Amino acid sequence: MFTTISFAMLAFIAWIAHSGNKTERRFYDLGSDHNIRDVTLHIRQDLKLVAFLLAGILVMLGILGDILSQH
Repeated sequence: MFTTISFAMLAFIAWIAHSGNKTERRFYDLGSDHNIRDVTLHIRQDLKLVAFLLAGILVMLGILGDILSQH
């Protein structure tokens, strides 16, 4: 049960990150300062990586919770 919930949360986090990247990408392309645009794109990608790593930890904790709830 915990694993299923964590996978659902992972899918929700992935959907939010993807939709945020898609909607804000066109605003980054409109900017004239390439340095600021590049930095903001890299920051967003780093935050997406952190979100996926935290989601992986959540999945592992869900698996551990399922194992411990069976005993």
